[in-house]
Order: sequence, then structure tokens, then C-alpha cells
Amino acid sequence: MPHNQVRFTVEATPAAVHGARHRISTTVRSWGASSDDELFSRLELVASELLTNGLQHAGGPMTVEVSLEHGFLVIAVLDGSRNLPQPSAAAVDDERGRGLLLIETLCLFQGVEHTDSGKRCWAVLPVSTGRAPAAGRSTQDGSAPDARWSVTAAGERLLSNLFEICP
Repeated sequence: MPHNQVRFTVEATPAAVHGARHRISTTVRSWGASSDDELFSRLELVASELLTNGLQHAGGPMTVEVSLEHGFLVIAVLDGSRNLPQPSAAAVDDERGRGLLLIETLCLFQGVEHTDSGKRCWAVLPVSTGRAPAAGRSTQDGSAPDARWSVTAAGERLLSNLFEICP
């Protein structure tokens, strides 16, 4: 699959979050990544959570990076805050506090790193390349179809360098 990437800046407003989520989804569809509606639902939710976290906790303009390469979709949001996201324990009726858990659940892996001007929060989703194996079966690499990867801090640094879109 050919390498595709896009980078754009949005203001930290609810309307901008909605527009950016739509732009991301439209762009990835234009790349011909997949016709899998589940992928686009996950992509839009992950994009929304990353952007909303930037809106609520950092303010100011945010830069969005999206890259499709070798069957992986990488989405990143850069903001001007150096404060790293912190998971919270949300009560059943809380309207906030589940974003990081959703991102972790929906992606293969995710991370955050400091930049010169703030931080970069990123997540990686696999792009569907065909039908998933039947329940209980493994993929070609031997992993379970719904497997998640754990990454150490050193691994996160390595992966962020591998997936870095713009130097």
C-alpha cells in the first residue's frame, strides 16, 4: 500500500474538532484504505478523543498528523501543553474521563511524547486488508485477531521515531 500523509492545524474549538474528525475520515477514505465501516468508526472516535483531550486540557491551536503506511494508520495530535494525559477513574454517570481508555481499547498501541513546543499524542490502528479470521483462529503472524500490543517507554520512543511524519 503506498505511503499517504496529511498534516493540518485546527483551532481548539468544538466545531474545529468536528470538522477535523470529518476531514481525517474523508482523507483516509480518499486514500482507498478500506471500505470497512468499523475501521472508520474507530478512526473517528480515536480522532475525536485525541482532539477533544487537546481542546479540554491544552487549548490553543492543535496540529493533526495522519499517515497510512504498511497497513497501519497513525493519527497524532500535537498541542502546546507539556502536561501529559493522565487516566482517570470515571464513575458510571460521568460524562468525561474515558477518552484514554477508549483510545487504548480501539488501537493497537498509542503513546505520548514531549515536543519542543508541547506534546504529541498518537495512536495506531490496523487497516483492514481483508476478512478477519473466524473466531478462535489466529492471523498469519500467529496472533489472535483482536490482540493488543504492549510497548515499553523505550519502545514508544522507537515507534514514535519510526512513525514520525514530519521532522
